[in-house]
Amino acid sequence: MTEVAQELMTPDEAAKWFRRSPSWLRQQRDLVRVAGPGGQPLYHIRVCRAYVLGRMEGLTGQALKNIQLAALAAACGLSPQPAAAPSAGSS
Repeated sequence: MTEVAQELMTPDEAAKWFRRSPSWLRQQRDLVRVAGPGGQPLYHIRVCRAYVLGRMEGLTGQALKNIQLAALAAACGLSPQPAAAPSAGSS
């Protein structure tokens, strides 16, 4: 679990990592947040990398959240839960 703590960043460090301002970073609603949608963004290096990768792949919404949670699970040494299959009604 030491690795997780070592990869946490302060808001200022995360802003430098993204090469943006802290206010820009707070406005990114798709970043995984602690305690839900109105909470503090989780400034973990693997979560931030997954966010950037997901954005580059054109992911949004739940798909973008899932890739960030999978990265966090991997950092914690947990197996990510498989994503729910799409509903059978869509063709």
